[in-house]
Amino acid sequence: MDNLRVWIISLIAISVICSLIEKLAPEGSLNKYVKLVCGLVVAIVIAGPVIRFLGGDFRIQEVAWHDYLTLSKGEMEKRIRRLEEEEAGQLLEIYRQTLISDVKYRFQGEKDFRVIGADVVLQGNSRSDDFGAIRELYIKVGPPEDNENAVFTGSMENRIKTGLSQALAIEPDRIVVDSSIFEGR
Repeated sequence: MDNLRVWIISLIAISVICSLIEKLAPEGSLNKYVKLVCGLVVAIVIAGPVIRFLGGDFRIQEVAWHDYLTLSKGEMEKRIRRLEEEEAGQLLEIYRQTLISDVKYRFQGEKDFRVIGADVVLQGNSRSDDFGAIRELYIKVGPPEDNENAVFTGSMENRIKTGLSQALAIEPDRIVVDSSIFEGR
């Protein structure tokens, strides 16, 4: 009779604990595994007297908790990786915008041309050693506002590429200068 009472209390306790775990488990693919494990635990507790009768010394609670913790750890690691990638992407965009502003500001006092636009392509793989490195730099130039008939020369393009290459530590062939707005281009 005492064994029956212990079995009923164990069944009720496991059912309540599993219900709480299912409510507290993170949403997503992990939730179905939690329900599966809890269902197995309840089934084993129900079948416990038969297992004990057959002489088995099987500790399903320990196995179930271990599996649950292993699944929870995997889900948590996945979420942390996703947050790190999102943060890296946001930082990369801030860095990109800063570089664009710097390029535009760098040539603000030029008399031979004006910078109309700029864009930067950065290494976006956060797991790479060269994360954030400049892959390509595009700069669009046009004639100064006071001289719409100005001509853009090769030496001006070389001066832009050399200045940006030295300032940003990139190869000059990674810098593309678009001067199509100038007359005769």
